[in-house]
Amino acid sequence: IGIGFCEKEVDLNRMPGWNDGSWGYHGDDGNFYCCSGFGNPYGPLFSTGDTIGCCLNFKNNTVFYTKNGINLGSIAFRNLKGTLYPCVGLRSQGGSIEVNFGSRKFKFAGNAEKL
Repeated sequence: IGIGFCEKEVDLNRMPGWNDGSWGYHGDDGNFYCCSGFGNPYGPLFSTGDTIGCCLNFKNNTVFYTKNGINLGSIAFRNLKGTLYPCVGLRSQGGSIEVNFGSRKFKFAGNAEKL
């Protein structure tokens, strides 16, 4: 599973972060991908039962991720611009996810302004 965001015109048949205009954090290797098929180490692996948060801070144009309500401790992406859309990629047949865009309380209760 890859969790991230993308611009409007991006190949949705590829994982988040593998193409120009998309960014993503992948559960199978813990890497973040920024507009390329080459990842960089970022955080722990994630899988079934984990809750991954993606926090876009539009005041300073940065992104960080959380796992099960705990901030992973570093900025994944900086200097973001333009209109961005949430995206999730699954490469396993029969997989499913649940998303929360704010209709329920988020697991991460920290102050994103401090980052």
